Amino acid sequence: MLAVADAQVAASSSRAAGSPRRRVSKRDASRDFASSARVPRAATGRRRALVRASSEAPRADVTIIPPRASKTTPPARSRRDALGRIAVSLAGFFSAESIAATAPPASFAMFNKDLDVPIEDPIQAIAVVYAVRACIGDVLSQMELFSTTCPAPTFPCDLSQLNTKASTRISGPLARALPTLSEAYGADPYAVQDILQSVTQTESMLKSNNARVKVDFEGPRTFLELVDSSIVAFLEEVPADKVAEGKSLFDACDLDVDATAPGSLECRLGRAVAQNARPSGGIG
Repeated sequence: MLAVADAQVAASSSRAAGSPRRRVSKRDASRDFASSARVPRAATGRRRALVRASSEAPRADVTIIPPRASKTTPPARSRRDALGRIAVSLAGFFSAESIAATAPPASFAMFNKDLDVPIEDPIQAIAVVYAVRACIGDVLSQMELFSTTCPAPTFPCDLSQLNTKASTRISGPLARALPTLSEAYGADPYAVQDILQSVTQTESMLKSNNARVKVDFEGPRTFLELVDSSIVAFLEEVPADKVAEGKSLFDACDLDVDATAPGSLECRLGRAVAQNARPSGGIG
């Protein structure tokens, strides 16, 4: 019995002694495997550098298309060159020769041009007012003629002549002359506005007549007569000697000269009336 017990103790001792060796050997084995699988840090850095370089390097089989230049923002130099070419072409187109060939002569200038430039000489402004009064009489006479020779419903006459005469021979010249007299002699500025407003109303009526929707000669006649009587009342506020001097200036115009010839505004207006010059598109 003692022999058997000694044998069992010896066996268990040998197992206990062998077990630590086996555990150590397994741990060592796993450590050895992990260390064998781990890549050195230096090698990993080189590998990453190679991968990055290979991804950034252009492939031989890929065509790289350069970025297309923007059409909306051309280079400053090309823009300046283009503008320079356009300026040169325009200068050639509008040369002095072409302008001289196409521009109308000074004698065909509209009576109502330079509306923002008043007549500076008060005496000439009075002469222009007298010339306008002659133009008002001419328009009234032509309306009387049309009322008897231009019957409805077709109205076979050139009704545009009345509107053209009113705008070029009455409205425009008055707008340049009356404010000068108001400033120079203290004439009523509100009377100037009333006169110009009445002329504008007359033009509106004559435009409607030209459209032949409803032809009416009585309305324009009434307003033109009102304009003429208002001018007479306005001139009464101007010194009598100045009025006489301006009227003499108008009476001194040579009405036998061609109506389209160059001259002062009052003389051209007087000639147009005296020679029964036909208005055309604001000329004459």
